[in-house]
Amino acid sequence: MMQLRIGRVTVIAGITLYIMILYVTYINLISPAYSYYQLINLHPPLWIILLSSFMAVLPSFWSDYRVDRPSQVIYWILYLFAYIPVVIIPDFIREDPLDSFWLFKLSVFISLGTLCLFGKIPLIPIKNSRLSTSVVNISLFLYMFILYGVIIQTFGFHVNPVSFKDVYGVREVFRSEASRLSGYAITWLSKIMDMFLIAIGMLKGQLLLIFIGIFGQAYVYSITGHKSVVLSVCLLFMVLFCLRNKGQTFGIRFTWCMSLFVGIALLMDYSNNTITFTEIFTRRMLLLPGALSSLFFDFFSTNPKTYLGHSIFHFFVEYPYNANPSSIIGFVYFGSEKMSANANMWADGYSAFGYAGVIVFSLLLAVILWIYDSIAQNRNFMVSVALMVMPAWSLVDSSFIIALITNGIFIAIALNYVYRSDLWKGKVNVKSENTSNAI
Repeated sequence: MMQLRIGRVTVIAGITLYIMILYVTYINLISPAYSYYQLINLHPPLWIILLSSFMAVLPSFWSDYRVDRPSQVIYWILYLFAYIPVVIIPDFIREDPLDSFWLFKLSVFISLGTLCLFGKIPLIPIKNSRLSTSVVNISLFLYMFILYGVIIQTFGFHVNPVSFKDVYGVREVFRSEASRLSGYAITWLSKIMDMFLIAIGMLKGQLLLIFIGIFGQAYVYSITGHKSVVLSVCLLFMVLFCLRNKGQTFGIRFTWCMSLFVGIALLMDYSNNTITFTEIFTRRMLLLPGALSSLFFDFFSTNPKTYLGHSIFHFFVEYPYNANPSSIIGFVYFGSEKMSANANMWADGYSAFGYAGVIVFSLLLAVILWIYDSIAQNRNFMVSVALMVMPAWSLVDSSFIIALITNGIFIAIALNYVYRSDLWKGKVNVKSENTSNAI
């Protein structure tokens, strides 16, 4: 009991520190440099900041820092990467920080609680795939071969790493050359297969798999210029590190690692009088999606909802716009027809169906993750987590439907089902030690 109390206090302290660092970063570095970019500071009253901070800290009082399901890991990622920025950052850009946006905050709070509750529901038995190990391994090899084939045919084969300052030119070239198929191939390689190989390589001590995975990320980065491709490897390593000791202290480790991560970025920029590290690690990854949620709310509170007319319901509803929601926000608030102002799954849910969309999308995600947990109970836990980390991270800065289909949540589910990681001797939650399932 004493250990549990110490763990709870440690989590709450870590979350509090994390929030304080985000505040200091936004007020002193990001807002002064990016006020032209809607990241302004309207100086909300102290009591508003304290109220939002309390709402941001509140889930840490009951969130279980001990994890034994992939959904619980995803919960912590959404808590720190999406929920906290949504709750605290919009106060600085809203003229009335106590307006109806608080109802949006409340709906997000309920949504996070829903994900937490579903992480405790008893799992259902799911029969294992009957595909043989050799068939699965050959299929995965062919899948990787096809992905690389599509990418190489479209962009050529070159690994020319560029600095983060020079990525924008690379991105322009990528947009001009990319097709829908090559875009899918890039996403599935970087978000699913490379992470899969790195995780298996680490667990089985196979350096070749780690090298192939990291090389794939370097190749994709040299083509796209997307910083998230580089950061994804860092996030995967952080998550796997925090899962040590069978996930018994994951929430504690993850909270303090993130606090350390953004804290070091803040200190380095303070000492060098720059915003280089906070711009890369904190602004785009954490603060901007929180601010964009406010812009999504403002626009779609006074304009027609999308009802997914640009997406899966385009056959059933008349879409009132000539661009997708993120492009609309990019044009209306940033004056750019090329900008895609991606927020998060909750902002996307609101743009589609209002407050009901926020709740329903979260409920659907909870059910999907519950099914994934049911599959993962008979798989290696760390492999199951590694497969879902990047698709789940995309929920922080893309729409719910895109995360499911384009960014690979459904692919991760299918891959974890057919790949029998329970048949090789890993390090965590292995159900069987019968044979090797090496790639």
